[in-house]
Amino acid sequence: MKKKFIPNMSDITSSCRAVTHPGSYSILPEGNRVDSILPGFVNTVSKVLVTPAMGAKIVQHELIMQPGGYSPDPIKDAFEHFVYVLEGNLLMTIDGKENKLEKGGFVFLPEDVDFSFKNTDDKPNQLFWTKKRFQPSGNLKPKMIISNEKEVEAYPEDTYVEKHLIPYDTDSSYDMAFNLLIFDVGVYFSYVESHIMEHGLYMLDGSGIYWLNGDYIEVQKNDYIYMAPYVPQFFYATGWETPRYLLYKDINRDYDTEL
Repeated sequence: MKKKFIPNMSDITSSCRAVTHPGSYSILPEGNRVDSILPGFVNTVSKVLVTPAMGAKIVQHELIMQPGGYSPDPIKDAFEHFVYVLEGNLLMTIDGKENKLEKGGFVFLPEDVDFSFKNTDDKPNQLFWTKKRFQPSGNLKPKMIISNEKEVEAYPEDTYVEKHLIPYDTDSSYDMAFNLLIFDVGVYFSYVESHIMEHGLYMLDGSGIYWLNGDYIEVQKNDYIYMAPYVPQFFYATGWETPRYLLYKDINRDYDTEL
C-alpha cells in the first residue's frame, strides 16, 4: 500500500503569515483565504476579507468568477457599493445599462441602485467588492462613478503619489474614499499615522513592511489588511517592483451618530 504523505505541521504553521487581532488589525494573505459561496451568484466564489465580525463597519469580498459566472438577479439594497477589477474583465449591468470594465476599472454606486455581474471572458476574473451603509448628512447625495484607474490623475501626497478614485476631497457628499497609493522602492511614510478612519487595504503590486500597532508585518501582492480606527500605521516600500495598494477609508462625516 502506498504511504499517504502527511506534511510536517511545523512546516505549515511556520510559513503562515495570517494575523488577526480583533479591534486592532488583521492580515489575510492569499494563501490563507477560504472559499465561500454567496446566494445569488453562479460559478462564483467569495474570499470574505472583512465583516462586522471583526468590528468593521464594512463588508469586503474578493470575488472570483469563473467563465460564464454571473449574478442572475439584480442586486438592489440599502448599501453603497464599490467594485474594482483586479484581474480580467467584467460586464456590469447598472440600472439596465451594460458597462464593460477591464483590469483597473471601478464603479461606485449609491444606495438603492440595481446592478448585476457577469464574466464574459474565457478565463476567471477577480474583483474587490466593498459594501457600506451610507451615512446621510443633510441633502448630500453622492453620484455614480464608472471609470478606470488609468483615467485618474496621480498627484504627490506625503512621500508617495496617490490617485483618488472617489473625489471625496472636492465633494463631501461621498462618505467613503478609495485611494490608489504608489511608492518608489525605498520610500516610507514621513510619520506614523493614527486616526479615526478604519481601513481596508488590498496590495495590488510589489511588497513592503507595514508597522501596525507595534508589529512589523511583511506584505506582498494580493495581501489584504484591515485596520481598525486609531491603529498606529506606517509603511516602508521594499523589493524590486513598484508597490501599489488600494485603500478604503470612511471620510467626510462627523461621528456623533455613535453618541
